[in-house]
Amino acid sequence: MSILDASVNVGLETTYGSAVTPTRSMEAQSDNWTRAQSRLESVGFRNNMQALRSDRVKTVNMGGAGNITSDFMTNGAGLLLGGAFGSKVAPVQQEATAAYLQTFATTDAAPADSFTVQVIRPKMESGVQQFTHHGAKITGWNLSQGVDGLLVWSVDFDSEDVDITTAAATPAFPSGAVPFDWTQCTATLDPDGSPSTLDLLDLSFSAELGLKTDRRYLRGSALKKEPVRSGIPSYSGEMSIDFSSTDQYAQWTAGTDLDLELKWTGAVIAGAHSEYFSLRFKAINWTDGNPVVSLSDTPVQSLPFQVMHNGSDAAITATYMSTDTAA
Repeated sequence: MSILDASVNVGLETTYGSAVTPTRSMEAQSDNWTRAQSRLESVGFRNNMQALRSDRVKTVNMGGAGNITSDFMTNGAGLLLGGAFGSKVAPVQQEATAAYLQTFATTDAAPADSFTVQVIRPKMESGVQQFTHHGAKITGWNLSQGVDGLLVWSVDFDSEDVDITTAAATPAFPSGAVPFDWTQCTATLDPDGSPSTLDLLDLSFSAELGLKTDRRYLRGSALKKEPVRSGIPSYSGEMSIDFSSTDQYAQWTAGTDLDLELKWTGAVIAGAHSEYFSLRFKAINWTDGNPVVSLSDTPVQSLPFQVMHNGSDAAITATYMSTDTAA
C-alpha cells in the first residue's frame, strides 16, 4: 500500500450526524482530519497511591475537525458549495445542452447541509483504514489565485463524531473535471453598469460563517447538537494590482460601495455556454488603498476588501456552470 491508496470521500447527510455512504471523492492535497477527546482526571487523598490511578481517568468524545484543500475543478464542486451558502438551486439545464447552472447565495441563515466525510488512509504493510466523520458542517472556506497557478479552494469542517467502523466507500471522482487556472480569471467592477476590469497580480478570499460548534449539554450524551449561527459572518479578501491610476485610491478614501465580480471561465460546453465559476459581491469596500514603491519592483497597490450586505441583494452569489446534472 502507498499514499496512492488514500482518498477523501464526501456524502450529503439526510439527518445531521447520521452517517451516509459517500458519493463524491475530492482530490484533497493534505490530510489533517482529527478526532478530539477530552481527558478527565480524578485526584484525591488516597494512601499507597504511586501515580494517577488508571481507574480515575475518563475520556470523552469531543467530535472532530478537518479541512479539504484542493484545486477548484470544472465539475464536482457543487456538493460542497451547497454546504457553504445559505441557499442553493439545483442544476438547471441550459437550452437543451449539456450545460447545467447551479446557483448559491448567502442568507441570514446558516448553511443547512451536513456531510459525512470519510478519509481512507493506507496502512504501512497492507490494507487501508477508513476514518468516518459524520455531522461534518462547513465553518469557513478560502480561495486563492496567483499568476502562474491554479485556483485553490480550502474548506474547513467541524464534525459531530468520528468512527472507524462505517464501511469504506468506493472512491468516485467526477468525470471530465479539470482545474481552473490563472489564465481564466477576471475581476470586474460594476459588471452590470459601466464595467471596468482590474489586472490582478494575485487574489485571496476568506469566508468565516460565524457558527457555534460547541453545543454540548448535560443530557446524558457527549455528542453535540448541530452548529447554529452565533455571530455575523465575515467575508473578506485581498487583491494586488499595478499602481497605474488613483481610481482605487479615490474609491478607498471616499468609502465608495463597489460591485465586484470574480470569474473563472473554462472550456465551451455547448453554444454560448462555457464552464465557469463566479463570485458576485454587490457591496464591497476597499479597507486600504495605499500604493507602495520599492527599489526592487514596480509600484504596487494592495486592495484588501470587506464584503457587506446592501440590505436587499445577497452579500455573495456564486454561480457554477458545468456538466453536472446533480450537485
